[in-house]
Amino acid sequence: MSSARRRPLAVASVAVVTALVLGGCGTSFSAQTNQQYQPGVGANARGDIDAMNTLLVANPDGSATLSTALQNNLKKDQTLSSVTVTTLDDQELEVTGPDEQLPLKPGYLTQVGTSDPAGIFIVDKDAPAGLYVKVTLTFSDSSPITVEAPVVDRTSEYADVVQSPSEAATSDEDAASRTEDTTTGDGQ
Repeated sequence: MSSARRRPLAVASVAVVTALVLGGCGTSFSAQTNQQYQPGVGANARGDIDAMNTLLVANPDGSATLSTALQNNLKKDQTLSSVTVTTLDDQELEVTGPDEQLPLKPGYLTQVGTSDPAGIFIVDKDAPAGLYVKVTLTFSDSSPITVEAPVVDRTSEYADVVQSPSEAATSDEDAASRTEDTTTGDGQ
């Protein structure tokens, strides 16, 4: 074989090897294919109002607290009017909720189940960890959302999820007290 024929074959071989080597270098050892992916535990629903990472956190007394993040995608204020929870075979579970409706401002993410008393909904009983339930969120001027959500064990990951409405009222009073102390100078 003459050198004139070997040269294009050698150039093509070098080009292929170079492309493979450089392509492999671009991903590095931390490529997503080498990383474990742990999806969020809760359920998501998207629409006029997004409900993200919806789940219930089991409490020591057999009750469970709803935890979700709501995003109002409409251009006008909404409110979370009510929450109903049923088992997957449509047996309704009793839910204790606030007397007032939770406001949802357009474009803002609102946490349900944390310190705002208007956002605390508790399934009173029969909600052990490991159970899946249907949670229906009803709004003032938007279609309701229904998601199948898990009931999870109360771990340090869910430390911000309150166990009772009185716990939220206490944390609000503590926050107000700390704010008052810093503004008057008594908290030093």
